[in-house]
Amino acid sequence: MDEPTHHLGHLNYTRNDVEEEIQFIFPSNTQWDCIRCSGCCGDVGERVRMIMLLDKDLDRIEAAGESGFFDDWDEGSFSAIMKKVDGKCVFLTEDGCKIYDHRALLCRMYPFWLEKQGDLFVFGVDAGCTGNGQGESLDEEFFRALLRMALKSMDY
Repeated sequence: MDEPTHHLGHLNYTRNDVEEEIQFIFPSNTQWDCIRCSGCCGDVGERVRMIMLLDKDLDRIEAAGESGFFDDWDEGSFSAIMKKVDGKCVFLTEDGCKIYDHRALLCRMYPFWLEKQGDLFVFGVDAGCTGNGQGESLDEEFFRALLRMALKSMDY
């Protein structure tokens, strides 16, 4: 019998003082580790990276002393988009991300993304990330933590 490509996960999450169980789909047999290649920090080939920012991202980065790093944007929960220089994030330096500890939610989640489909949250993965296949296998708890972080950042 073939291994399923996705699994169903569960997260108990408190919203408006009410605990609810949130179901999510996450990829099975996924190994990933950030190898700090910076491939996610800018345009790659013909793919243009768009690092969209939530209000909480703006607040966190500005609290770290940064300014002038975004343009206004209005798409779903996102209110801004990160500026780039020569196709790379404005915060990318030769030593890596200048604001690594304060980076945007999309940067924290990469190479994974999250979509809401009906009552389910569904994780996808960018197959082009060079960190795929690296490190240990990721389990439900890894994706549960990502989901919790995303929900908190989006004021879900």
